[in-house]
Amino acid sequence: MILTIPVLLYQLLFVFVLFVASRFGRKALAFAAIVCGLWTLTHVFFLPLMLLQGMVIAVSYFGFRRRFARKVLPTPRV
Repeated sequence: MILTIPVLLYQLLFVFVLFVASRFGRKALAFAAIVCGLWTLTHVFFLPLMLLQGMVIAVSYFGFRRRFARKVLPTPRV
């Protein structure tokens, strides 16, 4: 079984890294997602774990990225 406590904690590490990067802006979030993806490709060799981690990174990236799209500046009144 691949969903053990250490594996889930390791996935939370990637969510945390992307969350912190999202606080620095969209470019930092994209950079962190790319680095996390490259880390996964070079350090995880078991395909189910690689897919799980890739999904965690992608869902976290798009979830934290949506935060930027929701910010709407108020329109000035004339």
